[in-house]
Amino acid sequence: MALEITFDNIASVYDVQRAHPPDVAAAIGQAIVRQLGQGRLVLEIGVGTGRIALPVAGAGAIVVGIDISPGMLATARERATQAGMSLQLVQADAQSLPFANTTFDAVLAVHVLHLLLDWRGGLAEIVRVTKPGGLIIQGVDWRDPSSCVGMLRAHLRQVVMELLPGARPPGAGAAVSQHLAKLGAPVIGEAIEAARWQRTLSPAEVIEGMAARIDAETWALSDDILAEAIARVKSWAQQRWPDLNEPQIVEHRFLLTIHRVGERIPARVEQSGGR
Repeated sequence: MALEITFDNIASVYDVQRAHPPDVAAAIGQAIVRQLGQGRLVLEIGVGTGRIALPVAGAGAIVVGIDISPGMLATARERATQAGMSLQLVQADAQSLPFANTTFDAVLAVHVLHLLLDWRGGLAEIVRVTKPGGLIIQGVDWRDPSSCVGMLRAHLRQVVMELLPGARPPGAGAAVSQHLAKLGAPVIGEAIEAARWQRTLSPAEVIEGMAARIDAETWALSDDILAEAIARVKSWAQQRWPDLNEPQIVEHRFLLTIHRVGERIPARVEQSGGR
């Protein structure tokens, strides 16, 4: 049974979870546009609150963003207005894109492809709307797995699987890149480090964020399951760190995986389900 994630109810905390410092956000936007060139037409899948789309637009790309969540799109529109930037935002399902074949120079996806219930159909749609020779860019926030953030999130996932033995996150994880290669869009080169930075957090702050549903692992959980999961995580953390309030340095990176689309464009595939 796949856990079903609803995005409208976490729009208000999404920026808290995924926020980048301003200089880091700018570096990420510049790194992405360096791969594309100025003035290219880019589609962001699951644009969310615009945290990636806005820096990419600021670096010189023309950005269209889709999201299935009206709440996310409302926040993105507000942020774009405040920043004086132009984003074309469309409410749409990534698994049935409302665009013609070979429309975009590039498609960008950050923390979303692995969440698609019909991820194979979604990837076929992404390849379909990308021009031959165009790019599909996957972005990911990397956190040091040996840090308090990495260890606590890993333990939370373990606890959730213990509480919900038949459950699993939706989507495909690492299989995304393999399937894109089968669709004629293989990875080119090594992963690119767009930015690296450090943040100071205590284990207590990480756990508080989990309880506030800042972490993606908590979005699909009922209140009762979340409360029990947090209690177990906190108990484990108290054995691991004598002082949960002691700040720790956490290393972050933003990594890009680049795929190039070949000449063959898949036909539209009929899908059902949500992001």
